[in-house]
Amino acid sequence: MSDKPDINDNPKLLDSIIGLIDQTRHYVAKTVNQELTLLYWKIGKSINDEILKNDRADYGKKLILELSKELLNRFGTGFNKRNLHSFIKLNTVFEDFTIVHTVCAQLSWSHIRTLIYIESDIKREFYIQMSIHERWSVRTLQERIDSMLFERTAISKKPEETILNDLALLKNDKQISPDLTFRDPYFLDFLGLHDSYSEKDLESSILAQLQNFITEMGSEFAFLARQKRITIDDEDFYIDLLFYHRGLRRLVVIDLKLGKFKAAYKGQMELYLRWLEKNEQKEGENKPIGLILCSEKSPEQINYLMLDNDEQIKVSAYLTQLPEKKLLLEKLERAIAIAENNIKNK
Repeated sequence: MSDKPDINDNPKLLDSIIGLIDQTRHYVAKTVNQELTLLYWKIGKSINDEILKNDRADYGKKLILELSKELLNRFGTGFNKRNLHSFIKLNTVFEDFTIVHTVCAQLSWSHIRTLIYIESDIKREFYIQMSIHERWSVRTLQERIDSMLFERTAISKKPEETILNDLALLKNDKQISPDLTFRDPYFLDFLGLHDSYSEKDLESSILAQLQNFITEMGSEFAFLARQKRITIDDEDFYIDLLFYHRGLRRLVVIDLKLGKFKAAYKGQMELYLRWLEKNEQKEGENKPIGLILCSEKSPEQINYLMLDNDEQIKVSAYLTQLPEKKLLLEKLERAIAIAENNIKNK
């Protein structure tokens, strides 16, 4: 009989040690990333301070070029000219050391390097807090920026004070607001729908591409039901899609419509929401919220129905085919400008 121990006889010991190694590796990687980001900030500050001391237009370019040559020879490609410009930008964007210290404790240098080139302070803060809250990878962050998520999110059409308050609530209390959650328009080009299709086709395509749909909606959506039947006055009604949002702690009804929004859709959604509130809402949950998804909005009807600022019913358009990015950006910026103008005139 062999005295040699068989590690398979003690799997708990092996799992425990593997866990310790993985945990320590993660901690070391996180700590190294944080310390490197702080180093980059300090390098950026040193260069910025030196450039300010020598108030000559060409001095900064020559200084960065000479520094990059010397640092490349000593420390390698991590300190090339392009990266030095990123360090300078980091210090320019986050002048307060305590802010960059807080951000780099939660996001990698690769995240931060992407974020510092967003010129708008509010837009940058939106992407910082959403990256942290939804744990976006660097690739996901870049995709969200490329898809103009901020401009499509309801919060972009709110007063600056509201935006900052909602972001502060997300940052400090980990509470996400409906305005940070819902978007307009939604990009559903992954469904592969072209020309003519029915509401059933739209719904079936969403279910077939549920993972992509939830990715577009947001990471905290959980799918509950399709064509959920509810009975009122012995009459059956069917909710197209029912989700639950963990951050909002609410049931979310999604009603799919072809064509333009119609005023009657509001009454239908209100019926669904009241029924769910009475029959499905659990203790500790917030009131259900409804999203009416139409291929086209009806701005005047939505305005007269006062749905622009409704807490429980949202109306958004969806696009099954994406226009050119330039045209889409112009449209989104125009919508934001109209919303800002309406706020000023109230």
